[in-house]
Amino acid sequence: MDREAGGHHQGAPGELEAAHEHGHRKQRQVPRIRERQRRKSSGLVWAMVILCTLLAIGVIVAGATVFAVYLLYKPKMPYLLVSDARLERLEYGQSGTILDLQLALTIQAENTNSKTDATFSGVSLAVGFHGADVALLRAGTFSVARRSSVPLRYQVVSAGRQLSPDGMQYMDGALRAGVVPLDLFGKARTTWKVGIFASLQFWTRISCRFLFNYPGNGTAMPIDCRSKSP
Repeated sequence: MDREAGGHHQGAPGELEAAHEHGHRKQRQVPRIRERQRRKSSGLVWAMVILCTLLAIGVIVAGATVFAVYLLYKPKMPYLLVSDARLERLEYGQSGTILDLQLALTIQAENTNSKTDATFSGVSLAVGFHGADVALLRAGTFSVARRSSVPLRYQVVSAGRQLSPDGMQYMDGALRAGVVPLDLFGKARTTWKVGIFASLQFWTRISCRFLFNYPGNGTAMPIDCRSKSP
């Protein structure tokens, strides 16, 4: 029994050597694993750095390209400009009805760009009096060459438009004063190219009030009436 107990506590020499060697192996494996983890983490960091650098270079190149195109083309918004307006006839009944209204209106579609043509589409305009639409003006799609304009000539004829009580009072006062106000408002879509690939498209909107000498020669008081884009 003493031998068995002694053998249990001391163990064989070969077994002690194997256990000691196994412990050393574990100690050597831990630094290797940590080194591999550090290398992996370092690789991910460098990959992120390279990716961010490439993105930054791409943004800089794109910005420089846009700026160079802007300096080369110097794009300007096409717009509408009223060049002539004349109230030729106005017959107004005491019942508050516009019996006959005739208005000559010339609107220039302007393209001041020096390197590209422009296209106007969806032209939708209206002539109004004290909040009431008197006539609607339309135009199809058309192009305007660089540094040029296209005139839109309208011969507006309106009859039978009934005014509201406020509009009736406003018209009576305008005729007595000899100055008849008419509003022009609406919008048009403009499209033009900047460079080879870029195509710009904006709505240009117009809103003006003309004061006509009527009864009189029907001319409008001078006003700079042109559309604006956002």
